[in-house]
Amino acid sequence: MALDPTEAYGISNDVVSLYAGAELQLLAKMAEHLAVSADRDDWAERQQTEQLRFRSYAQAMQRQLQASAMPAIGRAVQKAGHLGRRRADEDLDDNGVAPVTARPSTERREPTNPRTERAARQAMRDVYALNETVAKVSENLYVKVKMQVGARTTANPGGLRVDAVQQALDVLTARGITGFRDRGGKNWSLATYMEMKSRTVVNQELIDSHTERMKERGFNLLVVSSHPRSAPQCQPYEGQVLSLDGTSGTIEQKNAAGPGTVRVKIKATLESARAQGFQHPNCRHAVSAWIPGASRTFTTEENPEGYAATQKLRAMERGIRDTKRKQSVAVTPEAKRVQAARLRVQQKAIRDHITVHDLKRRPKRERVDLGYTIGDVRPDGVKPPTLPKPKPTPPAAPTPKVASATPKPKPKATLLSDSTRELIEQARTTLPKDRAGWLDTTIKYPRDVNGAKLVPEKLQRHLDTTLSVGKSIRDDAMLRIDKDAVVKKLQAADKKLIANGQAFSPVRDEIRRDIARRESAILQEALAEVRPIGGVKQAARISDMRIADATEGTAEGIAAVRRAEIIFPDAWLQTASDRGELKVGKTDRAFYEGDWDFIAAAETDYHPNYRGAFDSYPDEVMAHELGHRMERAIPGLTHLEFALVRSRSTKNGVLEPMSQVYPGKQGMENEVGYEDDWRHPYAGKVYSTDAMADPATRAAEAFQVGLQDTFGRSTPSGEFDKTSQLQEFVIGAMALL
Repeated sequence: MALDPTEAYGISNDVVSLYAGAELQLLAKMAEHLAVSADRDDWAERQQTEQLRFRSYAQAMQRQLQASAMPAIGRAVQKAGHLGRRRADEDLDDNGVAPVTARPSTERREPTNPRTERAARQAMRDVYALNETVAKVSENLYVKVKMQVGARTTANPGGLRVDAVQQALDVLTARGITGFRDRGGKNWSLATYMEMKSRTVVNQELIDSHTERMKERGFNLLVVSSHPRSAPQCQPYEGQVLSLDGTSGTIEQKNAAGPGTVRVKIKATLESARAQGFQHPNCRHAVSAWIPGASRTFTTEENPEGYAATQKLRAMERGIRDTKRKQSVAVTPEAKRVQAARLRVQQKAIRDHITVHDLKRRPKRERVDLGYTIGDVRPDGVKPPTLPKPKPTPPAAPTPKVASATPKPKPKATLLSDSTRELIEQARTTLPKDRAGWLDTTIKYPRDVNGAKLVPEKLQRHLDTTLSVGKSIRDDAMLRIDKDAVVKKLQAADKKLIANGQAFSPVRDEIRRDIARRESAILQEALAEVRPIGGVKQAARISDMRIADATEGTAEGIAAVRRAEIIFPDAWLQTASDRGELKVGKTDRAFYEGDWDFIAAAETDYHPNYRGAFDSYPDEVMAHELGHRMERAIPGLTHLEFALVRSRSTKNGVLEPMSQVYPGKQGMENEVGYEDDWRHPYAGKVYSTDAMADPATRAAEAFQVGLQDTFGRSTPSGEFDKTSQLQEFVIGAMALL
């Protein structure tokens, strides 16, 4: 039986369509997230969250491709190897050729072939390497579209943003998800690259195994089939004999069908014919053993018109697939109508074309996924199982209603929205799980034109994730605060005092403190829905260590630690406690000394008129200093601080120089940081320099002052940051790390 390369199409189609379907779903999901809230002014800010959700989806798709495509390509190569050898045996058996090996030619069970095994393993390695880039390449395209939308919106401020989204998608996704390069540097889309790759490797294995088996059985000549509308590079070989071992010219062989010998002219070697384009990936020419006296040779005429008609058909099929791909990223009604109308025109054109040229229409070739879909994607990358439909059960007899002695309690209303909970779960799968994972994010620092270290790309993505989660949680909490009856009542009383000329009344200080406490409690409630907080007491003891100007601690210092612990996650407190006992002293100005794991409680209350949520300003400062202990205990916290401070202080790719936090103040000349646009420059204070190998591992002040803004709330608009970003950072870090 002749070796027909079209048989290889079915072998690789599962792999090809797997990636085509994946690309289509990624494009559709990209369009879906980019179009969210496109009519709102805060679209750009919301895109941080939407980008994170898309990243999570792309990563899930990547995991599914790793689970599905790697074994699929391995099986395809193995199947092609078996098919090639089997077709060689069947071809020779049909011609009555006795086997020359000890193994009977009728045996159909193929043993493992070492060369095919190597080819399968190499194909799986190649697919694995490609899959590892799917999520990153997809997100890169997402970012390009997002930036293009911003540019178009700026250039046309009067236009609708949703139109800008559609225009950017049309331009940047016209060829699919691109960014996959072959060894020659050519840029492919995900689907086209895997089509080329899988068809090439499967076709190669089919031919190699067939050739190998023919040689094993002592045959080195093949004859090529013919078909109408042949490609110009294949037509010269139709009906001609090709050699497998380099034999050339006209040779004479013993007639297998009768007496005497048979002369045959060898057109070329199979290797040289393939070098000229014969047996290209879409070639439909079959090859079979040339049997002297039984096989015949012939010549054919070129059919350029027929070939052109088939190529036009292929182009029309690609056009339909392109239109369907564009339909997947259509977000406006107008774009959907345009693509639907275009598809109808294309389908009519293809019907007319096959009628005129007597061609066969293959509807599957007009489907983006070739009729094979990847299925739904869960965040863990696993396809949900197909469950059997339950059998209908007969209706039960009605049960008489009995009044319940105790009414069922109403389900407790949750503060966090479903979308926020989903975002948190997705984010947890993307962040490093241990200290080694965080250290991996800063193996190499990019530098600006002045040589200053900037935030590495991987670490920046983790910061974006943290900020997105923090923003979503804070938004939910602020929505509750805006509707809270207690807060509304207090705000009304505050406005009444102002209206009555009592803006500086001590009563108003108490009202502002009560508002801060209520808001802080709601923020803590929101965080408590993510993970337990404030339920662990750290191991601590009074210490008489003389560090700096500290003196022996007191029981009140331990009590201050306990009051500060209520805002921290239990897991953090336990991790910090596992490091050993916290030694507590006292001093005029509180501090934490990490090398000795020593904390000094403040003796002096510098803000007796404090209006924040803590019992006193020293208690707020104690929470600040406990934050420094968490920097030592919790992997990733200092890395995220580094990323936040440096990214905010980098303008146009250049890091701003450090400045003094307290300029001109004697004794504080060494307190420096990045001024940026903080409300108070202390927020940008750092304890690292670029001379350090890994400055992201050193402490800063961003998280600590963020704790004060988030849970102290002594200043309604924030004491340290002019925006809500610092609070979002704190909440995101405490939810995820």
